Amino acid sequence: MSTKIAITNAKGGVAKTTTALNIADALMYIGYKVLFIDLDPQANSTSVYEGTTLRSEGEKTLFDVMEGTSNIKDCIQHTEFGDIVAGDSRLAEKDAEYQVKIGGNKILKKSLKEVDKDYDFIIMDTPPNIGAFMQNAIYAADGCLCPVLPKKFAIDGLGQLLDTIDSIRDDGNEKLKIYGIVLTIYDKRNAQDRDIKEQLPELGENLGFHVFNTEIRTCQDVEKALAECKSLFRTKGNSNGAADYVGLVKELLEVI
Repeated sequence: MSTKIAITNAKGGVAKTTTALNIADALMYIGYKVLFIDLDPQANSTSVYEGTTLRSEGEKTLFDVMEGTSNIKDCIQHTEFGDIVAGDSRLAEKDAEYQVKIGGNKILKKSLKEVDKDYDFIIMDTPPNIGAFMQNAIYAADGCLCPVLPKKFAIDGLGQLLDTIDSIRDDGNEKLKIYGIVLTIYDKRNAQDRDIKEQLPELGENLGFHVFNTEIRTCQDVEKALAECKSLFRTKGNSNGAADYVGLVKELLEVI
């Protein structure tokens, strides 16, 4: 059975998509079979995967899964970057509909049963809001990994996300875990960044979440690799970014 990981944060600009992509890339580089699911209607993750291949006209996406017009196996694209169920801008108009629809927040969970034995890991990128698509990811997940900026306002916003995870745990996903919080876009030259790094373990102890020892430092090579739709580990394997994500994935595997 696959391990399903939702990369979640209700705030934008925390390198959530970058983290999701590089965790998936690192796991594939190690040798695991990985399926990536892009639940963000902005579909930024999808653009990285599809930059490595020519998308056929009428290619099926997560929209078809959510609407029930196709099974998930028929919606998987096999690209040079890896396997993905692509995001779709049409989903943006469906968020409110799925939130009130009976079972609308568990569509993905049911769909993933078809591919549960086909992959070692399923990585789910989520939009920057606690709507239907983030809820679908969390309901489907075995655990959540939450990227946060080393800024006070970002840390203060963790409570709402943790409350959502707790409510979903109480509503049918009792085995759901919070794998941990990881600091992203970290710059040790910045005093506030260092202060937040020092404070976060105590906050985690008080609120009941694990804090990864590895922080993701600012690194231009990470953004350059994604902009070029290339694997960070195959093109910039000696970079700080690659080292940080390898460290994070090693910790994540230990936690799992």
